[in-house]
Amino acid sequence: MKASIVSVLAAVFVAGGCATHYHIINNGNVDMFLTAPQAQSVVLVVSGDPFQQVQALRDDSGMWKVTLNRLSEFKYFYLVDGKTYQPDCRLRENDDFGSNNCVFSP
Repeated sequence: MKASIVSVLAAVFVAGGCATHYHIINNGNVDMFLTAPQAQSVVLVVSGDPFQQVQALRDDSGMWKVTLNRLSEFKYFYLVDGKTYQPDCRLRENDDFGSNNCVFSP
């Protein structure tokens, strides 16, 4: 649990007090968070064959959350109100379409 708290605090610190994207590893799951208070819909698109789209749930503060029950490496990006959104992420990988994806690597 301490490592998870450190990850969150580091994300807040790096973002200057307003983290827009971070993750927490908890009991074999990874919780992905995105702050987008004005958004009507947030979908996490995760690598697979084919890519999977997972609808995020919004809380009252505008924080969106997706829980995935996997801790293996995967590539991802968000669809915010139907438009592709690339958050700041530590690891990136070029895709086959001239863009890039974030890489989650536990």
